[in-house]
Amino acid sequence: MDERIAIIRAAERKSHIDIYTTANLFQDGTWLKKPIKTVLDTLHIFEGYEKLRVLDLGSGIGRNCIPVAQKFFNIDCQIDCVDILDLAIEQLYQYSEQYNVRSCINGIVMPLENYHIKESSYDLIMAISSLEHVNSEETFFDALKAIQIGVNRGGLVCLVINSNVIEVDKELDVKLDPKFEVNFPTDTLIAILRDVFRDWKFLKFTTVKQQYDIPRESIVNLSTDVVTLVAQK
Repeated sequence: MDERIAIIRAAERKSHIDIYTTANLFQDGTWLKKPIKTVLDTLHIFEGYEKLRVLDLGSGIGRNCIPVAQKFFNIDCQIDCVDILDLAIEQLYQYSEQYNVRSCINGIVMPLENYHIKESSYDLIMAISSLEHVNSEETFFDALKAIQIGVNRGGLVCLVINSNVIEVDKELDVKLDPKFEVNFPTDTLIAILRDVFRDWKFLKFTTVKQQYDIPRESIVNLSTDVVTLVAQK
């Protein structure tokens, strides 16, 4: 791992451990308070399924996968949850017990770029604010291609990806090197997604500007274009 990636991952590890150890899943006042609406809005596609296979890349402690498991608990629902943080998977198991969906959850501690997606193995692949944390632009392309191949016909991808990220130290009022391994210009990212999923049906494709403060070594203001894609194979 090169020095830049090591620095970024140390910063991300710190910020995520801080929130995971100070807030509970679905706690008001935090970004963990609820699943993203886009994920919930996709789930009607799978009503009537007798078996559901889901991959959550960058699952964290279960913000999105636990609600999916709750909705489909009464069928054969299995969710593979991949996260680089061992603490995240430990807490994912604890919360899945708390919300009575432990039998649906398979936690995997691994960098996303190391997880092998088998061909036609999932009905839904989610990657929520995670693909921008693979270790290179080349790996990002490889991950998208693997996702494209890994979804069953009729299945969905649900991707939320930050682009054009700018970080500013609030105290010093200086720009910082963004702590994102991959940081595409927004137009470039959109073009990449359109190309990789060109034969799919786009159900949602939006770009929304966001800005918020995050803890680094100091408080940092982060601005980003959030690109969301939901597409059906």
